[in-house]
Amino acid sequence: MHRIYSGRTIILKHSNSGFALAAVLWLLAGLTILAAMISQSNQILAERQAKLKQRADAEQAFLSSRSEALYWLSTSKATESGFGWSGQYLRVDGRGYAGANRSTIQLQDVRGLLNLNRPKRNLLSRLLVSCGADESETDALMDALEDYAEPGKLKRLNGAKDFEYSMAGLPSPRGAPLLSEPEIWRVYGWQKLRSTWNARHCFEDVTVWGDSNFNPGTATAKTLAAYGVTSEQVATIEKERAVGESTTINALQQSNQANNFLGLPDGRYPARTLRVTHSMQDMSWVFRYELKLRSNAEGSPWEISSPRRIPLASVIMPAGRAEWPKIDHISDTDKNAITQPILPF
Repeated sequence: MHRIYSGRTIILKHSNSGFALAAVLWLLAGLTILAAMISQSNQILAERQAKLKQRADAEQAFLSSRSEALYWLSTSKATESGFGWSGQYLRVDGRGYAGANRSTIQLQDVRGLLNLNRPKRNLLSRLLVSCGADESETDALMDALEDYAEPGKLKRLNGAKDFEYSMAGLPSPRGAPLLSEPEIWRVYGWQKLRSTWNARHCFEDVTVWGDSNFNPGTATAKTLAAYGVTSEQVATIEKERAVGESTTINALQQSNQANNFLGLPDGRYPARTLRVTHSMQDMSWVFRYELKLRSNAEGSPWEISSPRRIPLASVIMPAGRAEWPKIDHISDTDKNAITQPILPF
């Protein structure tokens, strides 16, 4: 721009340097934000890939461990000490066994648990108290549980049917046995136990599978307590189990056989249905299912039901991991008695 003052021409120049500097700074800030977003996205993607790989490795290890368990269970005989032969038993009392690739596998005989679909009122009532229920509430909780699984409109004295459920804003009872343990939260009145029940890991002591028989040799601590075993006796039983002994259980059964103590006067053989739990280090969840061993007449060698992933915090993890029984340590006589497993194809 030119301006003339008193015969002189003065040239004025507008400076654009301030605007250019601001634009460059904004550009650099935008590039920095973009780079941070790309870096964060890559980090999230890397973490997801790592988790997917961890899950794939875990599932592969779980399958390998399950295959080893299935082979042992389907080729050995059930005894009071577990599945196997003298000195080499696979215990089914929930202890941890070393699985493939640092994983752990637990096998729990369902006869060592209390059956929600075949409840023995006095026993389940004691468990309810240990899981947070007041003694005055147990009759109503038991009546509601039995009413829930029973078809029809008639209800027990303290039970509940469609009217009580609708007033509480709950779905109507199914009128059929529970399909899974967490279904108890649909039973009238049970929901208020949820926090203490979960905090005390009470799902570890109940099942909806198997028969009504009880096996004290594989029972959990709270289940033994429900049968009247003292805390001192429970501690002794757990110590004896760790070394393959059952002195206290034998003494209790013999001294109380006339009263049908523990409901198992004729032995301690495990059921053909087991609750299997797989876990692995650094995993925040465990994989669980019910495994039913079938006979030759039934065609298929086994049946797996209700597979599910559950949070690690909701289960009781074993203190250690036992080594898997070794078939090489079985006597030649017992080896000859091993039956070949039924192949699934």
